[in-house]
Amino acid sequence: MNKMYNKEVKEAFLQYLIDEEGYTEETVHVFRFVFYKSYDVEDILQKDMYDFNTSELKQVLLNANKSTMNSVRAFASMMKKYIDWAIRTGLTNSNINPMDMFTTKDYEECIDKSKKLFISESELISIENKLVNYQDKVVLRLAFEGINGYEVSEMLNLKKHDVDFKNKQLKLYDNKEGERFINVSERCIEIIEKAINEKIYYARNGDKTSAHGKSKYEYFETDHVIKNVLAGRTTKRAADKTVVYRRMNMIKEMFDMPYLTIKNVWRSGMIKMAVDLYKEEGELTNKQLAKIAEQFGLGKIINNGHETYNYHAMRQFINRENILALYDIDIEQK
Repeated sequence: MNKMYNKEVKEAFLQYLIDEEGYTEETVHVFRFVFYKSYDVEDILQKDMYDFNTSELKQVLLNANKSTMNSVRAFASMMKKYIDWAIRTGLTNSNINPMDMFTTKDYEECIDKSKKLFISESELISIENKLVNYQDKVVLRLAFEGINGYEVSEMLNLKKHDVDFKNKQLKLYDNKEGERFINVSERCIEIIEKAINEKIYYARNGDKTSAHGKSKYEYFETDHVIKNVLAGRTTKRAADKTVVYRRMNMIKEMFDMPYLTIKNVWRSGMIKMAVDLYKEEGELTNKQLAKIAEQFGLGKIINNGHETYNYHAMRQFINRENILALYDIDIEQK
């Protein structure tokens, strides 16, 4: 059962958000979730969160089980807003908000890394921005927007003439399932274009030389979006799945993100599309899941004699918990 410590005070704050700040009921409900998570720590210490010190506030953040920097910061910002309000209304023993002293390191220490599988789009962009090579960026971005296929064949088969730059559409070819068309974001198109035009690949993201003692490589030029580099064992050879997986392994090692696989980035993109559809259409039912399945090239199953998508499997990760953790949006699935 969800409980709020010092419930009358917290309800007064929530009403303030509605009356004075113009918050919606949906946003206020997210604040309630913060107070549900803070209850255990408040109950043990027998004091309201607005009188917590820095270490006690960190315990609340740890108790929230947030698995991304984005979600930790968002949760912390709601805690801070509540404490700021308590200070203004004279409820606290101090006029200093300890949340103001939190550093990036403090937030990092509050990330729950035990169950971290997926990333938000803001995290993806942060990683992309730190990557030197567009040939590395494009692998992440393509997976996030639905391009994968049997043994990543949709990525590997993608050529320049398959990209409609004006209409932001891709023609994809899966070695097992054949051809399909999807629309992608402007950012995806920009990364694809720069990956095609890139001439030099910098080993280990430009930080050091590769295992072969080189710091940079030229590409084996083909019409493909994903290109191999010209090295001893790969001279004049088009990219294959090992190139994609090798680049992903380099990225996850560099950012210390062992969960960062093609499959998890791909599924992360499905979660992001679910969020977008929920915002646009106000619900997340099989209707929206079917759109996601089509964008991401999911195969169909036979259920009671009818061909359909495996919605049950999709809901194992496109769910309320993951959406809340990644995007701080609380949905009510139907």
